[in-house]
Amino acid sequence: QAHYPSLAEMEDVEIAAICDLRKDRLEATADKYGVKNRFTDYKQMLREVSLDAVYIIMFPDLLDPIVTYCLEEGINVFIEKPPGMDVEETRKWARIARRNDCKTMVGFQRRFHPCVTYAKKILEERGKIMYCVATFHKYGEWKGFLGRFGGVSLVLDVIHAVDLLRWMGGEVKEVHSLTGQIYSNVEGHMNFYTAILEFESGGVGILNSNRTSGGRVLRFEAHSKGISAYGDIPGIPGIDRLMIMRDNQPYQTAEIIRNKDLIGVKVAETHYDGTFQVNRHFIECLKQDKQPVANFEDAVKTMEVIKKIQTGLRVSQDN
Repeated sequence: QAHYPSLAEMEDVEIAAICDLRKDRLEATADKYGVKNRFTDYKQMLREVSLDAVYIIMFPDLLDPIVTYCLEEGINVFIEKPPGMDVEETRKWARIARRNDCKTMVGFQRRFHPCVTYAKKILEERGKIMYCVATFHKYGEWKGFLGRFGGVSLVLDVIHAVDLLRWMGGEVKEVHSLTGQIYSNVEGHMNFYTAILEFESGGVGILNSNRTSGGRVLRFEAHSKGISAYGDIPGIPGIDRLMIMRDNQPYQTAEIIRNKDLIGVKVAETHYDGTFQVNRHFIECLKQDKQPVANFEDAVKTMEVIKKIQTGLRVSQDN
């Protein structure tokens, strides 16, 4: 629903082969995108088809043996977030990729969301982003994933907001966090995360994430010298937008910029949340022989912040 249509839209890209353990899903996907080479064994696929890169898209607890094998074979790799189950796994992949000169990328597409890209550009024209906030709320316990990921995992999902703070504010020096469990009797179900990040620039980032809220909300705000950007970025056509305020501007006169103003209205839905753009960036980096911005070594830094948030103070509430 994201990477296949994005790559299929690019005239300079060929989906050369597909591997899936489920034959029905393999055949349906290969038929849809006109892919002749079809495999249920990824090692056989790599032996028989010459590829410039592989996309390894699956749950993170299944990634390690396949990512490790591909990197050891010197193959360029794209994976979805999170980049592994913990920072140690990410570090291992980064070391192997560096040793074998592999291009790598994690699908942190919020970095490439049109509203984020535009906001970052105009704010940094005034100076460093010295204060930013990322909010990612949802509703639900995700009981089906408790055994694999410990409930609604900071690593699995909230990482979107954590990485967005790093992308806007820069490298993180210190982390102060408060996490816990509210309105839930499910053992091990951590469902809220609050953190203050101190950036090396002297700036500050704030993370808000509550998984017992009224519904899904994804937004950010960022501030530079005399300019502020407030963004709603759920990735829904017609909804995503920015509000820009400059130099003590009255609220009622703030500039409103919608996604369609930045990317147009006659584009696929994958363009609205940065999915197409993150794929395009990976392809361009392969063509230009350079590392993508969200490579595995960079992803280690986001995972280090995640680990620090996880090990912060915990609170509980009578439910």
